[in-house]
Amino acid sequence: MTTTDADLEGLFNRLADGLASEADERTLAELLRVSSEARRAYREFIALHSALHWDYVAAAGPELSPPPDAPTPRPTTRAGWFAAFGAGVLLAGAAAVAMFLLRPVPPVAPEQSASPPKPDAPKADRVAALLVDGVGAEFAPGRAPDGVRFGPGEYELVKGIVHLRFAQGADMVLVAPARIEVTDAQRTRLVQGQVRVIAPPTAKGFTVATRAADYVDLGTEFGLRVDPASGASDLYVFDGQVDVTDPQSGAVRSVMGGKSARSVDGRPADAPPLKEGDFPTPGSIGLKRWEQYEQRMREDRTLLAFFPFRRQADESMLANAVEGGMGDGRIVGARWTTGRWPGKDGLLFDRDTDFAQVTIPGEHQELTIAAWVKVERIDFVLNAILNSDGYEPGGIHFQLNRQGFPRGGVIVAGSFKDPFVGKPVPLGQWVHVASVISTRTRSQQIYVNGALARERTWQNDVLVRPGACRIGNWLADPKDQFPTRALRGQVDELAVWSRALPKEEVGRLVEAGRPGLLWSKE
Repeated sequence: MTTTDADLEGLFNRLADGLASEADERTLAELLRVSSEARRAYREFIALHSALHWDYVAAAGPELSPPPDAPTPRPTTRAGWFAAFGAGVLLAGAAAVAMFLLRPVPPVAPEQSASPPKPDAPKADRVAALLVDGVGAEFAPGRAPDGVRFGPGEYELVKGIVHLRFAQGADMVLVAPARIEVTDAQRTRLVQGQVRVIAPPTAKGFTVATRAADYVDLGTEFGLRVDPASGASDLYVFDGQVDVTDPQSGAVRSVMGGKSARSVDGRPADAPPLKEGDFPTPGSIGLKRWEQYEQRMREDRTLLAFFPFRRQADESMLANAVEGGMGDGRIVGARWTTGRWPGKDGLLFDRDTDFAQVTIPGEHQELTIAAWVKVERIDFVLNAILNSDGYEPGGIHFQLNRQGFPRGGVIVAGSFKDPFVGKPVPLGQWVHVASVISTRTRSQQIYVNGALARERTWQNDVLVRPGACRIGNWLADPKDQFPTRALRGQVDELAVWSRALPKEEVGRLVEAGRPGLLWSKE
């Protein structure tokens, strides 16, 4: 069984989101039975998602470690391995896989139950933090984490940005070049570079030490930068309060939200002015990943249109990033708002008359439409994502029904089969939806967050002729029994290809555009 990292990640994420099919569960169970690398990857995935909940901290903290004289059993079978990790699993979908994993199977040799530690990874007897997300990240040899795990030790980020979550809930965004020394789940030393820390009440007292001072978080958000040459450290408190302690004298001064302070060997001074973008947020990692993906995506010659939903000087224009072809769209009624991340625009559709008009010219044997949407509520029997005007043969309808299931396809004469095979689009969450139409196979697949949600087949020949279309609405046929199909929610990306994208490529679109790993697929 040959399985790529992307295939494994897709299986894990569908399980976490409750979108896994029975075939997915059987595939995953078999992979975990035969592959030590798959078991290792799954352990890391489960540990990561467990850590995204505040209650995970106790599981990683020393207070729950067994007493020195208590033996720690090592699981030697697939069932034993799963049980050992089951206590930390907070994902509802894992229960289904457990049914397969708990079947009697031949023992797995202990040496096969996990891959050996990487030789260049710091020793991690305890998990102090986990790698939640990152973009362009590269660590120095010998100063890299063990997979996603950060135990006590020294780490050096030479490229990119990473987001760590410490065991008691503190989030740290580290920007290269930077070096840190992790002591435990509540204390880290910043040797050089800059970090942003966001600490909830569970992590009160989280401390970032520097050569100049100790910075004790009292449930707040702050940025900290260390100059490796002078050793000076600059603090910027965005919210709450940080206590700055002189490590020599023990003197403490408090810095409140909106204030800044510089420390040089314990002496206070004025910090330089804060510049925009100095301390990226966790969400900005997703935005940077999406910007990189956008550049690669636009190189695809089969891409007819890519609407990144960027506000223009003329706010009624919906700019197409692909030159030629379809051209730009026109916004009517829909209003600009924030998209998946701060700094990313989107359109809000919340009235019956809101829409954005686009035109998909020509005739096509294959067509793929993909969008990121956030549905706030469902008011009508049918709710349009992208519909051709009217109801002419060859037109396209891509919409949601009253229960939130995606439906529609190319308008074709004659009978067709249109069963639901997946789950509906959840409300109030950013969701990736994709409609893949092929007249060659006379079939259409609709994916929700990369998982198949509906499959349609038909008998008669037809060419796809979308023509004039509306995003978030449709130009109704007066005779139609469901004339109002206005979307209630947001859209912040729409792309159209003149080919049928395979499922694996749809999955890569989801991964590239996801809001972040705190997203529940957010």
